[in-house]
Amino acid sequence: MNLVADIGGTNIRFAVTEIGSSLLKNILVFPCADFADLSESIHSYLERFSLKNISEICLAVPGPVDFDHIELPNSHWIVDRKILQQTFDAKISIVNDYSAQLLSLDLLDDKELLWIGDPKPEKGLVKAILGAGTGLGAAIMSQNGDILPSEGGHIAFAPTTPHEIELLQLLWKRYERVSVERLLSGPGLSNLYWANSLLLGQEQECRAEQIHKLILQEDECALRSLEDFTVIYGSVAGDLAIVSGALGGVYLSGGIMPKLITRMNMKLFRQRFNNKGRFSDYCSKIPVALVLNEHPGLLGAAKKLLINNKQ
Repeated sequence: MNLVADIGGTNIRFAVTEIGSSLLKNILVFPCADFADLSESIHSYLERFSLKNISEICLAVPGPVDFDHIELPNSHWIVDRKILQQTFDAKISIVNDYSAQLLSLDLLDDKELLWIGDPKPEKGLVKAILGAGTGLGAAIMSQNGDILPSEGGHIAFAPTTPHEIELLQLLWKRYERVSVERLLSGPGLSNLYWANSLLLGQEQECRAEQIHKLILQEDECALRSLEDFTVIYGSVAGDLAIVSGALGGVYLSGGIMPKLITRMNMKLFRQRFNNKGRFSDYCSKIPVALVLNEHPGLLGAAKKLLINNKQ
């Protein structure tokens, strides 16, 4: 058996696959906070299913994966390839988490994609993925299938309306540099709520989980924050489409949108995606889809193992 894991800032997802297969078995999700380090979480998973003979471990990891020693951007955990190899006596493969999600796209059924707007993709064109969760991840796939890992979630936030300028000015009080991840993530949604509460005259802090509930209760500040999240997400996704030339589609993943999709105004999202001045017509032809599969990072890690075995 092979082991695959998708490490997020909040949860780690595990599954096993048979060698030569991408079919996921024994999927399990653990809160990262329950474990002191990555090795402890792996041991716990293996013990849960009495697994002993693991041939290869593939980890989908947030952040750059060019080195053997990786400090995760939204976690206290460290990924060290050499230590893991010694600990588990298995070959260790590491892939960027959003590179893994891109790899998963070929394994998804049509019902696992929700198209936003009319265009549908043609094969053999550049694809891009963008996902808001604990952080904001991005990656690009070239026409021949090569993946360009990206830290696109850390580009600077560029306001496009007077209201967004106000948001930026407030967020500068919290951060020396405001990246798009500071708005398009779980903590980012909290930042939007805080900034909007100030603009409404009563400063309040609120966690993302609470904001979800307040949206359902038609709370004014929560609804304003949701609209900001929607249009800024659309704007950033459109920027990624232009940068990458993603005529094969921009795919949206991460843990936040599936929770909010029934309340998000996707017409506004698509308008902001398309609203690129001289490139508005270009963007309007780019397909956009929400990934509905719960575990695209695990699927992509399994696909990475298949690729490794062919090389």
